[in-house]
Amino acid sequence: MTPKFISGPPGTGKTSIWLTDKYVKLLEKYSHSNIIVLSHTNVAADEIRDKILKSKEVKERGLTKKSFTHKISTIHSYCKNKMQDKRELWGYTDYEACCELNGNFRLKKAKPKDIDDRSHPFLKFIDGAHGHARSLEDHWEETENNTEAFRPYKKDTLIAMAKTYYDYLDNYKLSDYNEMIQKFIDKARAPEIDVLIVDEAQDSNASQRIALEKLATHAKEVYWIGDADQTIFEFAGADADYFHTLSKDAEQLEQGYRCGLTINTKCKEIIKPIWDYYGYTRVWKPAKNIIGEAYQIPSWDRPSYGLDKLLEKIETTKESFLFTYRGNPTDKKVRQFLKTNGIQFAHIKNTAFVSNKELRCHKVWPNFIAGEPMSLKQIKDFWDYIGSIAVVRGKGKNTDPFKDWVKQDYTIDQLISKNYLKDSVKSKRIIFSIKTKVDPERIKYIDNALHKGVDLDNDVRVKYGNIHDVKGTTFDNVIVDETRTRVEEYFTQLRLKFVAYSRGRIDYWTVKSSDKYKLGARRGSTF
Repeated sequence: MTPKFISGPPGTGKTSIWLTDKYVKLLEKYSHSNIIVLSHTNVAADEIRDKILKSKEVKERGLTKKSFTHKISTIHSYCKNKMQDKRELWGYTDYEACCELNGNFRLKKAKPKDIDDRSHPFLKFIDGAHGHARSLEDHWEETENNTEAFRPYKKDTLIAMAKTYYDYLDNYKLSDYNEMIQKFIDKARAPEIDVLIVDEAQDSNASQRIALEKLATHAKEVYWIGDADQTIFEFAGADADYFHTLSKDAEQLEQGYRCGLTINTKCKEIIKPIWDYYGYTRVWKPAKNIIGEAYQIPSWDRPSYGLDKLLEKIETTKESFLFTYRGNPTDKKVRQFLKTNGIQFAHIKNTAFVSNKELRCHKVWPNFIAGEPMSLKQIKDFWDYIGSIAVVRGKGKNTDPFKDWVKQDYTIDQLISKNYLKDSVKSKRIIFSIKTKVDPERIKYIDNALHKGVDLDNDVRVKYGNIHDVKGTTFDNVIVDETRTRVEEYFTQLRLKFVAYSRGRIDYWTVKSSDKYKLGARRGSTF
């Protein structure tokens, strides 16, 4: 069944309003067990489910989180469940073992994060072939002009590595995400469902679209929700042209609820060449009662009016801030800027650089060694950061020394008298890590952050990440470094900028760094 496409610019309520309202209306006609809602990440699927669970109609039906198991999920999880595949997902330890099967497959500097996000050139090659629904040989031919992405490997080496990789998965009953999709396409029966809804559909690659079309075979209603202008995963098989074609006949959402006038205007200026190319003009109204300001930052390491305003706003408001960019080396510049200025920050996907718990321990530690009683919970938190120089042998954090202690306040003298801490600890003005040596730069950052008065009772307000990582997020303010890190097509760069700036609600900052990489032309463009 041909899907009905629901299109709307960033922040127009595609997921938070349209999808939720639509789901409630569909419940009047169909059982929830026959309404399937799919997204691309677990985080997105969880958010959709939580929004639906808050509706009055869903509560009245007695539906719970458990009711939506495999009904609201990722595309990969749904396909895996339909195939009743009990195999374990392939992980880093499996990769290490697989490396040993073929010398050509070995990584010199392998780290878990390199594997978990499938960033290694070999894995990107395999994922790219699957994403575009191509054979490995055809994918190599299509990417021959961009072989830099797969260095230092050659075609025959990559294909041989792929055979070793898949043999290993079969032998040890492991599965990867690509295999889940392909098995569903090749072997699964199309399920008897009434409705299929796909969120962020423009992120779907070629193989996922084939799976979705098969899944929708017997559906009475099919809805794909997305925004062609936010198609930034073309390298993985997403097809901007396909979704722009769908956009012409789509139900258009126009009222924005996120981007104020200033950011809305900036985003429309960025995306206008693409709108002109495809021959349509979209209506996108800014969020009501939000204006915002625009600032320029010439450089991360030189004083400027823009930098001063940014630091002032971070320190004097409770608003959230997103630092985003294309990739390295800008990532390092951003992190160094945040550390130098003592700003508490976190990566968009991970924990804070220094957690609230650690900062709180450093803040109250001087009071504790001065004799102020602390709660048992606070003392237990200390134990994660107090090093062996202070803890009596046998009382380390892995021994659960406080198992039988009463939940009350204790002084440092009581811990010393009970032979938990050495008496010399009273002279230690900072908490020593139990795992590593003291990092002077880290201690300097902590002192700077505490001096600035960090909010230890709420989530970290300042986050960073590359543009692909931050897609789907919302922040009060956005700081965009426009440095290109590789040769990119004109439209690709426009879409990346569009996604980056549209994460913000109020103010934006543009960082104009030096850029040695060319911006490629596309379809007659000469930018």
